[in-house]
Amino acid sequence: MRINGNTKVSKVIKENKEAIEAIASLNSHFTKLRNPILRRLLAPRVSIAEAAKIGKCEVQEMLNALVKIGFELEENVKENTQSNSLGENDEVKDFLVNLSVISLDVRPILAKGEDPFNVLQKALKKLNKNEALEVLIDFEPIPLIRIQEKKGFLSFTTVKDGVYHTYFKSGGTAEKETENQNKSIKKIDESQYNRLVEEYPGIIKTMDVRNLEMPEPMIRILEVIQELEENTGLKIYHKRIPQHLLPELEDKNLNTFICPISEGNVMLFITHKNVQSRNK
Repeated sequence: MRINGNTKVSKVIKENKEAIEAIASLNSHFTKLRNPILRRLLAPRVSIAEAAKIGKCEVQEMLNALVKIGFELEENVKENTQSNSLGENDEVKDFLVNLSVISLDVRPILAKGEDPFNVLQKALKKLNKNEALEVLIDFEPIPLIRIQEKKGFLSFTTVKDGVYHTYFKSGGTAEKETENQNKSIKKIDESQYNRLVEEYPGIIKTMDVRNLEMPEPMIRILEVIQELEENTGLKIYHKRIPQHLLPELEDKNLNTFICPISEGNVMLFITHKNVQSRNK
């Protein structure tokens, strides 16, 4: 496969899985690529040149690492990168035609270890039909995009200098929640939670994500859920109700129980639905 700075990281990894180690070995910024969930969340839209900026290394250094494992280098990488940027700018202009853009940078919120979900929700509620919201963030907020698309928003994401710019505007069709979606995620009190855990018939795994920075809690939880056996429940200590995680859980055959204990202390218990149904 021939590559240049424009080539998407996802295509490189699909072509040769050894690319994960080749890129990850360049510096500590890339070690998270080894995580399959993070690859799915971060890599689809990122080019080699953009990944180099995010990882604070030279584009040529990354290209050279990939050439060593069998990729072929294309010429005129710089010219190709410029033309790609122009094309992407045209797509942004088309998406934002006749709209005023309100910009919201959530990176400082994330840097404090806080969840920007409520701030984003308030900004979107205030959005007029002739306005679009631009969200600046360090990673593509796929769960957030899914949540808002279900509410009738359209979205478009581009990457500039290692920063994700996700735009939201009204105009989509809001989805109605199904009965199964309503039942799969439940908020319960502490006594109900304790009883549920005590009476669970299978094995219980425990994890604590309270000290992790976003989006690591979601990534770690999804990673564990991916390997969760049918007779195993997952008990989670969290700082907050993970709004970005819930849409991901809705798509799986799982029950999620949420128990707010106090400020900065939320308990979750996740089980396979068929285990619960057998023991009602």
